[in-house]
Amino acid sequence: MAVLSEPIDRVQAQSVRPCVVVSLSGLETQRRIEAILSEHDPEIPLLPLEGPDEVIELELDAEAIVILVCDVDRPHEMTTLRRLRRELREPAIIAVSPTATATGVRRALDAGADALVFEAELEQTLAVAVSAVESGQSVVPRNMRASVERPTFSHRERQVLAYVSQGLTNAQIAERLFLSESTIKSHLSSAFAKFGVRSRREAAALFIELEQGNMPGQVAT
Repeated sequence: MAVLSEPIDRVQAQSVRPCVVVSLSGLETQRRIEAILSEHDPEIPLLPLEGPDEVIELELDAEAIVILVCDVDRPHEMTTLRRLRRELREPAIIAVSPTATATGVRRALDAGADALVFEAELEQTLAVAVSAVESGQSVVPRNMRASVERPTFSHRERQVLAYVSQGLTNAQIAERLFLSESTIKSHLSSAFAKFGVRSRREAAALFIELEQGNMPGQVAT
């Protein structure tokens, strides 16, 4: 994949159908991406850019792929991803993140990422992700798959999650629901597994998003 180091204009970008790399966290990861993609397909031009404004100005079409190096657990970087998706309706967007919580994975996909790969796994996964999004597929790391599956919750699990999102302890929830603490822990453990999270904070954040209608979910019968 050829690296174009000279400035390019809108007409050039549309004619070469580029793979655009935008890094919000320095040049090291960007250089790794350039090397990986050059080996993957030497014929497709690679356009390393410094920020979202440069990408938006290109008015890229559906043939282009935007690779955004960001941390999906940082809200302000997810704001950049949302802006790119809002302004660029057609190109696929691959988010490259150092790591991610289940909350970060879900928010990245909700913000418009078509694929998510981790920096530590770039050499093994980036080229595969590029090929997948070119064929219209979405990609997430296998061990984060539970983060994007549709969670279903029982009535009790929803009650417990609602109280957790309000900051109540297990003892306080048990008192409110007239249940034992061990039963509350059991419901909470089940909810954690369905969300694919390990902390009350993550579970509460995802439950709030679900209740606000930003995430698909339904009550299990």
